[in-house]
Amino acid sequence: MPQEIIRRIVQRILTDKILLGLVVVGILAVFIGGMSLSERKPSNEKIAAAPVETEIKENKVSANAGLTPELATQFIKWWLTGAMDYNAQTAGPSHNQASAWMTPETISLFQSTFWAPDIANNVASGRLSGTFQPNIVKACAINPDGSIVVSVDGTLALQADGQPVNQPFQTDFLVRQAKEGLRVAGFYNHLAN
Repeated sequence: MPQEIIRRIVQRILTDKILLGLVVVGILAVFIGGMSLSERKPSNEKIAAAPVETEIKENKVSANAGLTPELATQFIKWWLTGAMDYNAQTAGPSHNQASAWMTPETISLFQSTFWAPDIANNVASGRLSGTFQPNIVKACAINPDGSIVVSVDGTLALQADGQPVNQPFQTDFLVRQAKEGLRVAGFYNHLAN
């Protein structure tokens, strides 16, 4: 009885081309997936290390020549000093410089999220000031196109009329290598979305 069932299943697979194709694709997926697992180098990282960080260290070579997780992280740390400047004397030039390191699409999104006209005017007039303190800045993903996602967790303290208000800051920034250098090509603000 079991042999008859198996014979009918095999016969059905061989006569149905779509079903045969699915079986072949499934077998290839298992075979190729097994090969890629065996090619992975063992990591010296502790087991408690985040899997994403281990993946980043193993996949440093990207389609964006020269862009590494470490470089992307250092770039975002440097870039944030201007992008998150809320000091009346330096905010305008700092935000202009930070904008030069963003793609055009990202500039408008960043301005509407973190540097809206009312905020810019209040900072320029001295009615609003603020400081940004990043706590954690780390690369968390390498995309197939070689771009790198850098996660930033920190605190934005804005002060108006002498009353400081601390706001959590959790945003992922997309870093790409362009012909002109590194660029912030997008971001995802976890708290605003």
